[in-house]
Amino acid sequence: EQIDKDIEALNTLIDEIMTYAKLEQGMPSIEFEQIDLYDVLNQVAQETEALKTQKIIELHPMPVAVTVEAERRYLHRVIQNLVGNAVRYCDNKILISGGLDQDGQAYVCVEDDGPGIPEIDRARIFEAFARLDDSRTRASGGYGLGLSIVSRIAYWFGGTIQVDQSPTLGGARFTMTWPAQRYVKKSKRKMLEKKPEEAVTGDSQEEEIKEVIVDLDKKEPEIKTEEEKENKSSVSA
Repeated sequence: EQIDKDIEALNTLIDEIMTYAKLEQGMPSIEFEQIDLYDVLNQVAQETEALKTQKIIELHPMPVAVTVEAERRYLHRVIQNLVGNAVRYCDNKILISGGLDQDGQAYVCVEDDGPGIPEIDRARIFEAFARLDDSRTRASGGYGLGLSIVSRIAYWFGGTIQVDQSPTLGGARFTMTWPAQRYVKKSKRKMLEKKPEEAVTGDSQEEEIKEVIVDLDKKEPEIKTEEEKENKSSVSA
């Protein structure tokens, strides 16, 4: 049984090292899609409860459905790592929440009732293999890569990750934010590429298309050769 546990721990460490290396070496292959945010939060909450950690996992309900753009695999990894970190260091309770903030940014938040993180160490906690307390980290089974992975995913999502004190539980509060709708302009351009019979009609859609056309036509192509310059001058005359 102990050998099985050691093998599982080794596999976890290898997975974290490979994931971190992939995120650190350059832009990973990320496929953004429309995702139900609550669905991912609920999945991680249920998976954590299935581990029988003897901790209270509370998922804050959302009053309305929130759809965001993200890659589900990486978003799941962020929430999983944050909740796993909270399980290791909390006393009894963990609070998971998410939604859209006042600026329209998507966010996920994990809070706990543990000792928290001193303000002086809050930036260093996201460094690879960073350990605020060696003995404590070894006892809890941490490798010092989980939060570094979260930091890199936040970066590639075009977002940020922050830690402060939970006003509700008193321990650490980790919050990742990123653009909820990343490719709005790209979706507008796709409307122009539709066949006439596929185009959506309506005043609002027409105005939207006009805005994109104006945006695309703002810049006049540069004339690079003398011959092209003369041709343009004669045409203007």
